[in-house]
Amino acid sequence: MIRRGLAGGTALAALFVYLTGPSFAQDEGGGLRLQFGLQQTFGTADNLSLGVPGSVTNPEEGRTTLSTTDVVLNLSSETRTQRFQFQIGGAMRYGDTPVGSRITTGFVDPVASLYYSHEGANSRLVFEAAYSESAISSARPLWDFRDDENVITPPADLAQLQGTGERQESRASVDFETGLTSPLGFRFRADRSSLKYVNATTATPTDRDATNLLLSTLFRFSPLTTLVLDLRAGRTKNRILNSVEDSRSVQVGLDRMLANGGQVSARVGYSDADTNNAAAPSGSRGVTGSLNYSAPLPNGTYGASYQLSRTGNGEIDTLRLRRAYVLPTGSLDFSVGASSVQGNSPQLIGGIRWVQQLPSSTISVNLDRAVTTDANDNDVFTTSLAAQYRFQVNTQSSLFANLSYFQTDDTAITNQVSRTNLSLGYNRDLTERWSLQAGVNLTIRDEALGGSPASRTLGRGESRGLFVSLSRTFDLN
Repeated sequence: MIRRGLAGGTALAALFVYLTGPSFAQDEGGGLRLQFGLQQTFGTADNLSLGVPGSVTNPEEGRTTLSTTDVVLNLSSETRTQRFQFQIGGAMRYGDTPVGSRITTGFVDPVASLYYSHEGANSRLVFEAAYSESAISSARPLWDFRDDENVITPPADLAQLQGTGERQESRASVDFETGLTSPLGFRFRADRSSLKYVNATTATPTDRDATNLLLSTLFRFSPLTTLVLDLRAGRTKNRILNSVEDSRSVQVGLDRMLANGGQVSARVGYSDADTNNAAAPSGSRGVTGSLNYSAPLPNGTYGASYQLSRTGNGEIDTLRLRRAYVLPTGSLDFSVGASSVQGNSPQLIGGIRWVQQLPSSTISVNLDRAVTTDANDNDVFTTSLAAQYRFQVNTQSSLFANLSYFQTDDTAITNQVSRTNLSLGYNRDLTERWSLQAGVNLTIRDEALGGSPASRTLGRGESRGLFVSLSRTFDLN
């Protein structure tokens, strides 16, 4: 049911999801719900660092055998106007690691998160904060980054993750909006995130900090028409490349609900983005904007969008058409379009999101091609695929097959990198609270020569492993 480390996933994150379910604890009286999760995993795998056979700078690694005990505590409460959730966890890891590996043993992978929201008569406040540590060699597959709408957002550093060491991530955000039902409203949002690598065996990962601010003013002329003024500012600091990107933008726009139930949204403004890098300073400034249209149909929705955005590298133009279907036992959403980066020839983008519930199985497929910004602030085309299949053998047992693939295209300064994860296994509910999972994993990272011939991680590295885990949840009140 949940996997980490040698199992190819992060058990603490999965334990959080398992404990809280699809929503918060439903308790109109505001009572607290306290839950505890425990998982014991035994696993073995070769070449967890995804080293390349024969490479001098990035050699193949030997076999790793680990025993990992994960624990997590979840405290949650919900009333009509407030939601609160606090989660904390960690793991004890012991075992045998190969020479040169920097996998940490003992107490590892601490995780903590806090969420609070308050809904007033005419205002809304949301606060979130989280901190986590994880092994670089235990990079999570794409299906772990899917939200409630089946949209996958890969982390910016996914292509760079290789070798061993620790990845430390923290983030915090506050979002306050007032005048929700008034002719004049305001919204303020601030978020801060930090990513740091400790004791890494490769030079690929990049430490970075990012801060973003948003101030919006909303003029509601009627229930159907709203004029919006957005002011944005951001700063991203790359501590390894010793570069700082500052961005500032102003946009004015109009949101309009249509008689057919559709919606049109338009924005136009000006953006200024500069990258302060002594080796290669860059910047982009000029007009930005977007136009979005969507409308309902008897069996779904359709829409179209155009966006002109800017980063410190230049402008990005994106045109996309979308169609979504509501199926009797699932959903299908697909899009197609084109993107141009820094004035170059447009390239095809698009995606498919499909979920199907069959009598004894479930299929989920998410395919997407888009322009994203990687951990080194490069604008690159990426292709991602996450497919999951689950077959219900009986009321207690099921089989699963999960596949994810992620690729970043090469550019004038970067190589093409792909990462593949395959997991096959068996689940069994031993009791209402106890569950057993066993399976095998295959992870492949392949870096092909492009615009960075001096890269230390060129080549193809593979890791194969197997695992078995036993999980239990406890309600403490």
